[in-house]
Amino acid sequence: MAKRKPTKPQKQSTHAPKPSVSKVKSDQAHAGVVDNKKPLRWLIWGGVAITLVMWLAINDPFNAPKSWFLSITGFWLLGWLAFNWKQYIQVSALKQATILAGAFALTLIISWFATDNKYVGFFGQYGRKTGLLEYICLITFLLAASYLIRLDRVSKLERSIVFLGTVLGIYGFFQHYKIDFIKWNYLYNSVLGTLGNPDFAGAIMAILLVLNFGVAIRKAHQTWFRVVAGFNVLLLAIVIVFSQARQGLLAAGLGVGFIVLVWIYQKNKRAAQGLAALSILGGISVIAGMLKIGPLTRLFYKDSVTYRGDYWRAAMRMFIHHPLFGVGLDRYGAYFRQYRDATQTLRRGPSVLADAAHDVPLQLAATGGILVLVALLALTGLSLWRGIVALRNTTGTNQILVAIIFGAWITYEAQSLISLDNLGIAIWGYILGGALIGISVLPQTQAEAVIKQSQAQPLVSGILAAIFVVISFLFFQSESAYHSLAAIVPPTDKTLQKEYEGFVNKPVSYGFKEPSFLLTAGQDYSKVGDNAKAITTLTSLIKSDPRYVDAITALSGIYMSEKNYSAAIALDNKAVALDPFNQTLLLQLGEDLKKSGDIAGAKSVIARINAFAPNSSEAKQAQQDFGQ
Repeated sequence: MAKRKPTKPQKQSTHAPKPSVSKVKSDQAHAGVVDNKKPLRWLIWGGVAITLVMWLAINDPFNAPKSWFLSITGFWLLGWLAFNWKQYIQVSALKQATILAGAFALTLIISWFATDNKYVGFFGQYGRKTGLLEYICLITFLLAASYLIRLDRVSKLERSIVFLGTVLGIYGFFQHYKIDFIKWNYLYNSVLGTLGNPDFAGAIMAILLVLNFGVAIRKAHQTWFRVVAGFNVLLLAIVIVFSQARQGLLAAGLGVGFIVLVWIYQKNKRAAQGLAALSILGGISVIAGMLKIGPLTRLFYKDSVTYRGDYWRAAMRMFIHHPLFGVGLDRYGAYFRQYRDATQTLRRGPSVLADAAHDVPLQLAATGGILVLVALLALTGLSLWRGIVALRNTTGTNQILVAIIFGAWITYEAQSLISLDNLGIAIWGYILGGALIGISVLPQTQAEAVIKQSQAQPLVSGILAAIFVVISFLFFQSESAYHSLAAIVPPTDKTLQKEYEGFVNKPVSYGFKEPSFLLTAGQDYSKVGDNAKAITTLTSLIKSDPRYVDAITALSGIYMSEKNYSAAIALDNKAVALDPFNQTLLLQLGEDLKKSGDIAGAKSVIARINAFAPNSSEAKQAQQDFGQ
């Protein structure tokens, strides 16, 4: 059991006299001490690899390889947990972590069974990869971190953090000046890091900035190491500015401010309390400015905040209409069209969609339901509470060390309220959340002995990891084939059609039928005139995912080209039902009705568009085409 807080906190020391053998054995029985060097390396350096990995020769060079590395390392750790959890749950804090982590995993599994598209629910939406598999692995990382990380082992984490901060800081700096070994097609700004988006790059660098700041102020480290960490703080701050991700700077300021606040509290409690009150007022003012309220609007408001409001409203509607199990794991994008409002379509156009709520709790509530949300909040609450316990049970430099981990975790949680669980960021949120639980367990004052490991554990962990190596390789083959297909122009010569169709088939020939790959296959068959194959492929895809609007509209277009008006119009109506505030789809429905000879039906579309988009170009076109 964790020790009760002493009346007068004592500074913890790792240099206490060595206790008796009987005392060592007794403490080991309660702390669940095992040989932790290898799993700790998998935990820490696995997190580094997940953040850094990119693979250029595939269609999704960021999220796909991160999900592969996450599943391989996550399941190796899961094998380790399976053999060691009984020893660790003798400590109450770790028992609580195990129960709540298990509850979170169980609620996700239940919601997955209720998900309409099991493939997407398990592996995640293409381009995001935050399905059941990824969350099970993230939970595994959190639990492993709670078991393995203690105050006297944080230095192992710090080495990886300084390395990661240096790599991402330097790479981001070069990216800003367009000095990059990769020629990206920039959609936003050139600072992409290894995450593919400036906002994501800013978020991970904010977390690393806080941790590197902690290393720089810790006198326990060698001077050269602190200097490198201090250099990283400055470099990361500059690159975050380059990325134009204001939320990154704000989140980093929140984390660093927390560390400074704890340091001031050690010196003068009243000064710290006053500073905390000012910080709260400042934070409220900043949030108001971000929401376009008050004098700080000019500094902190960005159009992207308004866009996030559109995504949040859609998520709330999903949750209200599907409170128990949500709309399905990682199925936000499939339901977004139905639950968005006219404000969003008129603001940015009906073709601008979203596949995530850009708020992690809202995303999981919308896609997983109330049970998943409660489990997430409970596990997050445990990390928060154990962080507070760790602060209360420590003093001096150890308390500052706790504040560093706590501050970095707060930074992650802050950015998660306006962003999504990109795997390269989320991995550190879960590691830090587990670390807060782990460091709240009072560290042993004696040298830890090693309990004999089960000989089966490395074998089981290896088998689990190997399974996902094979699965990842199959995904890699599919991704690589799809990437190659994009460089091939569909032939006009019919003699080359069969050869081209071989390339089209290849991305979906490795066992996994990625829906977006099947959509491309159907469209490509149509481009070379093989409408029979196109119809078969798209029909099968719609059967597996009846909400796939892009596949529905593609199939409708093929039917129209064959003058199968009834089939095309039935699909048009289905698409409009799934995307009711899309004036472009309504206009297409009217055009198809007119071609079929249903002039009255085409005219009725005018009123439907005018109901929410009377001033749109589509409304004018409908009046011109059908109003005569």
